[in-house]
Amino acid sequence: MKRIFIVLSSTNTTLAKSIRKCTGTEFSHTSLALDNNFEEMYSFSRRKTNNPFVGRFKRESFDTGIFAKSKDCLCQIYTAQVSDEQIDKIKEKLEYFSNSKKTFKFNNLGLFACWFKIKFPRKYKRVCSQFVSECLDYACPEIILPKHYWIMQPEDFKFAKNIDLMYRGNMRDIPVGLSEEEILTRIEQLKDYDPYKFGKKRKK
Repeated sequence: MKRIFIVLSSTNTTLAKSIRKCTGTEFSHTSLALDNNFEEMYSFSRRKTNNPFVGRFKRESFDTGIFAKSKDCLCQIYTAQVSDEQIDKIKEKLEYFSNSKKTFKFNNLGLFACWFKIKFPRKYKRVCSQFVSECLDYACPEIILPKHYWIMQPEDFKFAKNIDLMYRGNMRDIPVGLSEEEILTRIEQLKDYDPYKFGKKRKK
């Protein structure tokens, strides 16, 4: 068994602040990591640091781009154990996006559709939360998402089933290289965390 990690973040860019203000939520970005050092981390995000409207599939790092300028931003990390076969399926999906990264673009219209819970499929357009949700939907059926991946927002991952919260705090303090025992200890410490305590309450 291996682990994947779903990283919710709340950077202080103008676009991120606008998203949080409009949605009344804590988080504005979602990334998917395949290792406990967060070196294999992927999402759909801005191609260039200073241009929020031109984005694509990319490999992310806490030490580059917007993340490098947002070390004090709030993050929340969920984790799930997955099989080798599921990891292979996720990597298959990642390879598909990577091989087509000149075709896939950031889904600007889809960003607004998510806000209004409108399914608006666009073949070669994704936002970060749609991308992560699609990967999970494709490879990890036991992770039950609260919404269809076309309308998933970062905040909605708080209400997914069969993932465990393992970290909440500043980006600069995210623990890396944790052993399985250390991860389980952190999960146990946060098991009573109430996802409704912060951010917008999910509508039934």
